Amino acid sequence: MAGFKSGFIVLAGVPNAGKSTLLNRLAGGNLAIVTPKPQTTRDNIIAVREGEGWQAVFVDTPGYLEPKYGLQRTMLGRLKLALTEDADAVALVAEPEMPGPEAEAIAREVGGLNVPVFLVINKMDKKPQPALVEQVMARYEQIIPSLAGKFRLSAANGNGVHLLEKAAVDALPEHPPYFDPGTWTDRWERYFVAEIVRQQILALYQQEIPYACAVEVEDFKEEKGRKDAIRVIVHVERDSQKPIIIGKRGAAIAKLRETSQKAMEAFLGRPVMLALFVKVTENWRNDPEQLARFGY
Repeated sequence: MAGFKSGFIVLAGVPNAGKSTLLNRLAGGNLAIVTPKPQTTRDNIIAVREGEGWQAVFVDTPGYLEPKYGLQRTMLGRLKLALTEDADAVALVAEPEMPGPEAEAIAREVGGLNVPVFLVINKMDKKPQPALVEQVMARYEQIIPSLAGKFRLSAANGNGVHLLEKAAVDALPEHPPYFDPGTWTDRWERYFVAEIVRQQILALYQQEIPYACAVEVEDFKEEKGRKDAIRVIVHVERDSQKPIIIGKRGAAIAKLRETSQKAMEAFLGRPVMLALFVKVTENWRNDPEQLARFGY
């Protein structure tokens, strides 16, 4: 397949920079869960795009931060694995504000890679002051003098995203496609079902509760002519967290089940019967065995 271009473009940055929103915009659909809360993304998620003579694999990654417990160390490990082993190019996604210590740290790490790096100033739909954006871009250029390109865009409304995609594709090496034609992502439906429940937990609960939850799909049955029967367990770390998930007279978990089932049906395109249960799995975020069990 002479002349065919294919490779991986890693989206990197700090939490809440808009990497998942950008991945979904590039994918043309909702692959990565998006919430206003930081640290929403816990794993690497890919979206495969293709055109005449090319295939681009965009990789959403957890936001860069200094880890405080085992799960965050795993998240940081996934990001670094994508950068060091997968990346043929990197899009450094940043907000239109001067970078803090963690934003500068990931910029330095990305700048040390031997691949093209594109600076992406996201959230331009919020109409930041042009002078501030220029200062932000200049600061990142000081850290990464060899930038392959600079973009101002809005992942939320799509403005400018096509220019980034074109530049990223142009930077890819000649290589046969990594995935079969028509592939959208490499994840199974069970993964997205679990992520949908986690997205609703992030939306419905406050403070530490969403971060103390792991979602496990215990059973997923598809039978012709019947609704998909899905059984999901929400794991929390402490006994005191379980009644918060359930709520008074079960009102909170009923709302979680309702919103999750509706979102699943929209994603899967078919009716679902969802059962939700809550289980205490003590200190799972620091337990290597439990982290592995939950896919982290």
